[in-house]
Amino acid sequence: MYLSRIELTAAIANYSQLGLLLKERSYGMHRLLWDLFESKERFLFREENTQGQLGRERHLPLYYVLSVEKPVSESPIFKIDTKPFSPSLNKGDQLAFKLRANPIVARKVEGKKNSSKHDVVMDAQRQFLVAACKSRGLSCLEKKSDLRALLFSHADFQNHEQRKTFSDALDVAIETAAVDWIKKRGATHGYELNSVEATGYRWNALPEKDRNAGFSSMDYEGVLTVEDPELFRQMLVSGLGPSKAFGCGLMLVRRI
Repeated sequence: MYLSRIELTAAIANYSQLGLLLKERSYGMHRLLWDLFESKERFLFREENTQGQLGRERHLPLYYVLSVEKPVSESPIFKIDTKPFSPSLNKGDQLAFKLRANPIVARKVEGKKNSSKHDVVMDAQRQFLVAACKSRGLSCLEKKSDLRALLFSHADFQNHEQRKTFSDALDVAIETAAVDWIKKRGATHGYELNSVEATGYRWNALPEKDRNAGFSSMDYEGVLTVEDPELFRQMLVSGLGPSKAFGCGLMLVRRI
């Protein structure tokens, strides 16, 4: 395996608009990175920026790529720094980690054979609002935005403090669901979480595929303990969660 740090060449970064065009174009970026691999083997990548990672003055795309095949050494678009990736892992190792993931949850739908997949954050919000409505004898058939308005018209929420308390509880429910998503995957991927923060939730539009296409992402950062080195190594290589072609699933780790 190879871990590469890839950024735009000086000529592209300084004298073209390509850097700006690549911002928030995850699908197009994947296709450009794909050209760096002759055998077209699957790879994982994560987008950062040169300002935050390298202290550069300009805020331009920077990519970390984990691949089976070594990328080409020269590119007219990218500057590529590559090193072998073969971590020596033992049970009990503690690692700091960063992960950008597309957390989803599957729920059974009455009358349908297959479960329906939902964004974890939106699902947690929906479940919380529906439960709050049901407990007060209110209809729960409206859209989630209407459910909040419906609840706030109830006698339980007639002042600012009551509404704030409710909103704070909703935020806790959402954060809990987001953290549970990565925590539950530890059993099958060989790790146990020591600490984790879930931040940076966002919707990523994919206009190059379809004007309504897109996916959500969440940034996770924390500390974990390796419980099964082989399972954990397999997860590092294959990624965690869906939307890997759009920059999700690559877990970056370092020893502490």
